[in-house]
Amino acid sequence: MNRQQIMEITARYNLAPNKKLGQNFLVGDNVVSRILELCRPFAGRVLEIGPGLGAVSRGLADMGTAYTAVEIDSGFVRYLSDLFAGNGKVRIVHADFLKVDLADEFDLAVSNLPYYCASEILFRLAADFSMPVIFGMVQREMAQRITACDGSENYGAMTVNLGYYFNTSECFVVPGDAFYPRPEVKSSFIKLERKQRYFTDVKSESLFHEVVKSAFWGRRKTILKSLADSPHMDLGRGMAGAILEQCGIDSSARGETLNLSAYIKLTEALIKNEK
Repeated sequence: MNRQQIMEITARYNLAPNKKLGQNFLVGDNVVSRILELCRPFAGRVLEIGPGLGAVSRGLADMGTAYTAVEIDSGFVRYLSDLFAGNGKVRIVHADFLKVDLADEFDLAVSNLPYYCASEILFRLAADFSMPVIFGMVQREMAQRITACDGSENYGAMTVNLGYYFNTSECFVVPGDAFYPRPEVKSSFIKLERKQRYFTDVKSESLFHEVVKSAFWGRRKTILKSLADSPHMDLGRGMAGAILEQCGIDSSARGETLNLSAYIKLTEALIKNEK
């Protein structure tokens, strides 16, 4: 899809990119081809969130056994309904993905993630669904945070929390001129491969996320001070110090230097102390 085609479609359907919803449309076949090539091995029952003008939708629908698109914008729903009219394996859902009730029945999720709610969408996909692979287009800065290594400047709570659910990787960088309207920043196409969840109950997972949130709420503070003073937990300095000692974690270390295993160990220690 090129700019001319986008202009023609938006004029015909009286559509316009909504800045509030972070709508930018892919132009040119090169990026689309690379996306579809990466998705092909995992296609089966495909979920696309925010398909917009369907730059990759037709390819996803063709390669999958079933295709569901969730689109919040009624104008694009109208266009997509016409585009896929008569295609029995396609379902267009007019809804906000963060609020819609969908069955957990997908093998692959794909999304051009709007910046304002990208993390919320990823965490919903992580917690409420079980598809083994997710591909997403995000701002480059967010991709660097998601895929960061412990100890690096981009490493943070998002890295650890998503790393609990997924092995993450950056597939390729996408320049601004691959979109219309052209965004001011570069984007990245990322891959998230689901791994087995360590904790099997909701309460323990919730505690894990509280521990991570506490460790990073005071960035550049020691892990002892972060856990002891956190507004997200009620530990106090004595308990925080004892837990760190049990785990063999240096109380003067900083949260951004601890890896995923350390946060799991801290959570396990807290669970044992609650019993």
